[in-house]
Amino acid sequence: MTEKNKTPTPPRKPDGIITTQRNGQTIVAELFFNHSGTETFRDKILKMILADKQE
Repeated sequence: MTEKNKTPTPPRKPDGIITTQRNGQTIVAELFFNHSGTETFRDKILKMILADKQE
């Protein structure tokens, strides 16, 4: 197996950051958006909620 020497891409800065605290723990979520996508953030959240409800 051969590996190609690729130049690593620099880390992308997040489009947003959400920070919350629960039970003494701090949770930090970095948000990255597909700027060429057709779904809105609201559409994606609704899809996640509906998928979680079905489980």
